[in-house]
Amino acid sequence: MIATKTTARLLVTDTASGQSSEFDLTSPETRIGRAFQVNDIVLNQAQVSREHALIRREDDHFRLIDLDSSNGTKINGQRIKEQILDDGDAFTIGKFELVLRREPAEIKVRYKETDTTRTVLFRPSDQLIGAVPNSLEQSLPRGASGGQILQENLAALQKKAETLSRLYELNRLLASVFSIDDIFEKVSELLFRLTPAERFVVLLGQESEIDSLSKIHVRIRPGTVETEREMPISRTVVKRVVAERLSLLSLDALHDERLLSADSIVAHRIASILCAPLIQRGNLLGVIYTDSRRRSRTFNEDDLELLNALCAQTSVAIDSATTHEKLLREAVARATYARFMPQHVVEEILANPDALTLGGSNRTIAVLFSDIRGFTSLAEKLPPETVVRILNEFFSEMTPILFEHQGLLDKYMGDNVMALFGVPYESEDAAANAVATAIAMQRRLQELSAELKEETLADISVGIGINYGTGTVGYIGSKERTDYTAVGDVVNLAARLEKQAKPGQIIISDSVKQALGNRFEVAPVGLISVKGRTEPVEVYEVKWD
Repeated sequence: MIATKTTARLLVTDTASGQSSEFDLTSPETRIGRAFQVNDIVLNQAQVSREHALIRREDDHFRLIDLDSSNGTKINGQRIKEQILDDGDAFTIGKFELVLRREPAEIKVRYKETDTTRTVLFRPSDQLIGAVPNSLEQSLPRGASGGQILQENLAALQKKAETLSRLYELNRLLASVFSIDDIFEKVSELLFRLTPAERFVVLLGQESEIDSLSKIHVRIRPGTVETEREMPISRTVVKRVVAERLSLLSLDALHDERLLSADSIVAHRIASILCAPLIQRGNLLGVIYTDSRRRSRTFNEDDLELLNALCAQTSVAIDSATTHEKLLREAVARATYARFMPQHVVEEILANPDALTLGGSNRTIAVLFSDIRGFTSLAEKLPPETVVRILNEFFSEMTPILFEHQGLLDKYMGDNVMALFGVPYESEDAAANAVATAIAMQRRLQELSAELKEETLADISVGIGINYGTGTVGYIGSKERTDYTAVGDVVNLAARLEKQAKPGQIIISDSVKQALGNRFEVAPVGLISVKGRTEPVEVYEVKWD
């Protein structure tokens, strides 16, 4: 599970050029200086000593030590010998500014199994306010004067005004944030600023995912020293919040006799707990769980109200971020699929992604190959830009025809087109669609060729071969690149038939003829020998003009 001990990195900026680099502080000591042989961070400038300074890790602290350098290590312009660095502290060495950034590292989050009746105080959300002591009244001494009461009330109003202001600002920020991590960063910052929360945990997903801790985000209050490598959270608390969709406040757990037997509270000295569900449009998105171990101040009614408000805002932000991510994925998928699939197939895949089986599977498909006859010799006579223009015009006209007849563009190979029918979804009309495509291509090419000839570019024609049978279809390739394609004898024979076709001719196999029935006019060509077959193959020609 994900969580947090403290690690750090050093942001190094060359103030002369503005260039920056980052270095992870993972070793017990990180040495800084000009000599690359002995330093972890090399600063190549004359004002930097060969061995200038080091940063030593001491438990959860980072100590900066100057190694008697000639020009010194400075903080705020003053030379230092040693200094403990906090998050955001900057120091200078020569023309370089170095800033320490402390970050969370791993602490294992786990559930602590405890008895429901002994662990925390559960109340329905509409009763929580009545169960919470009035923090203002408790803070005033008996017989407090009117002036004291006024001062306390003014302080409370000022805090509420700050809370409302920050909630408004958070709402504005979350409206433009589409990263789940960024959302929780903003929300935890506000909780740490306005409440005694020390640890902030978000468990995302449906009940089963929450129970398995499979989607978890953790933040620790900056400056908090974590000596434990595990963070137990009460399964009982989380399960109750999830099951009943309630918000929960456990007040001063260490002083509540009903809670003293709860191992996860006593052993880890949890003074108080807040937990609330994340709900959007009636759907559970997860829960926020936060606790405090400080006995000087436990969570109160205001903190609970704040968490409820934050959960409402966070739920909307999570929903927006999830929708945004889904739309981005769909946009990428649509752009990818639309290059070789008709629009209606793209929409079907996006609507039912599980219906498309990844990997290889055997399918009954029709395969079409077309090739511009004599194009190689034609290309030798024409300027390269003319050759590219002819190909672009040809492909731009043929591809929509292919999509119109439910075909999938497998690939362009020079002046050759390979297309599949009956994929990604099987179709009884695969062979008929392939033949209809071939006829439409030949007819459109007659018009296109005349247009090109008028511009003295070229007079082009194609030969087309079609086969029908069983092939292996799927994503085939390496982990670096995969293509959705078909392999097998059905593909090989289609390619061989295309080689046999004359300009303007459509050649089909006997299997295609059998699948067509009487839908198209065909004429026997006879038996032909094709590469890879020991026996001659019976082929037919489709009449289209």
